[in-house]
Amino acid sequence: MNRYEIRVAGHIDQRRAAALGCAELRLLPDGGSQLAFVAADQAAFYGLMTRLRNAGIELVEVRRVGMPAGTVRAGERSDIPPKETPHVPR
Repeated sequence: MNRYEIRVAGHIDQRRAAALGCAELRLLPDGGSQLAFVAADQAAFYGLMTRLRNAGIELVEVRRVGMPAGTVRAGERSDIPPKETPHVPR
C-alpha cells in the first residue's frame, strides 16, 4: 500500500473528499485542499486520478509519502521479521 498526499485547487468539502475515497482532508490557507489517499495498488491510485478529472477538480501536486510505522503491506505478515541479506565479502 502507498499513501499519497494530493493538492488540488479550491476548497473541497468533507462529503466530496469521502466520495472520492480520501482518508483525510485539509483546507489550505492558499485556497487549495490537501487530500490523503491510501492506495492498495496502482489501479486504485489511477482510479482516484480519474475521479478527480471527471469531477473537474484541478490537480496541483501529488506526492507519495511513507506509510506510518507499523503498517503492514498487503501479503506481508507482521509477526515474521524481514529476512536479512547475508553479507558476502568480495
